[in-house]
Amino acid sequence: MHKKDRSYIYQINLDKRNSNDSRIIAYNYIVPYANVLDVGCACGDFGVLLSQEKQCTLFGMEYDIKSIEEANKKKVFKELHQIDLNTFKSIDYQEYQECFDFITLLDVLEHTLYPNESLLRLKPYLKKNGFFIISLPNISFGDIKLSLLRDDFTYTDTGILDRTHLKFFTHKTIAIFCAELGLEIVACQVTVEDISMASKDVPYYIKKFIKKNPHSYAYQYIMKLKISNIDSQILQTINQNAMRLEWSSIQQELNRIKKFNWINTLLPVGSKRRTFVKKLYHTYQDYRLRIIP
Repeated sequence: MHKKDRSYIYQINLDKRNSNDSRIIAYNYIVPYANVLDVGCACGDFGVLLSQEKQCTLFGMEYDIKSIEEANKKKVFKELHQIDLNTFKSIDYQEYQECFDFITLLDVLEHTLYPNESLLRLKPYLKKNGFFIISLPNISFGDIKLSLLRDDFTYTDTGILDRTHLKFFTHKTIAIFCAELGLEIVACQVTVEDISMASKDVPYYIKKFIKKNPHSYAYQYIMKLKISNIDSQILQTINQNAMRLEWSSIQQELNRIKKFNWINTLLPVGSKRRTFVKKLYHTYQDYRLRIIP
């Protein structure tokens, strides 16, 4: 079943406390009671969060029929449309002209043949003061750089090298891509992942160079964009500045991930050692509760 049906891959559990989730970052960009068009809505989990927590009015567009069936079951979408972003035309949905406060494309554009054309067709649906919320994977993530140095570019079922990805982006090309479409990046955040440095065949000084760049730890870029009439060359500079990544913005999350990975290495999930330490920890907690009033 799963070889033919990819809808199961995109079913997600969303936790508002997880600030390192692209959909939670996108959720925080969106204001309550907004009209939202979720393009590539998958199984509707993001729509459920917006509907329940922010009372947004949801409209959805999705290519995969099975995903639409799942999204319909959530009963939060006012309208759901089956579309192919590669071929649809703005005129197909004239009722949506200047209709939406937000149009979200979360991990969507990299799956399209011509992402610039897809965005241009969606622009008329935004209100004059509306925003696109777009997330894109970072092809210059540290692990990808290391893999390329070993002549490896192996596709996977999910992730940056998802086998259905057709386009790839870095923070520099995203800034140019958006500027050429007349879109200004007004906010940008990243999801953070640690780099695997297990590759023994890559010299240490190269690994050190990769690790010096904070963008090597950026897994996805999540952006809030508005339509702009500024000259595209000036807009490129504005967008590049908006995508500047400081160590201070990722260090806390990166430290948490490193600690988590270190614990899992020392105490593998399912191991007797991990079970013993957990029992020891709970015994200590019970003891503290008994002796501390």
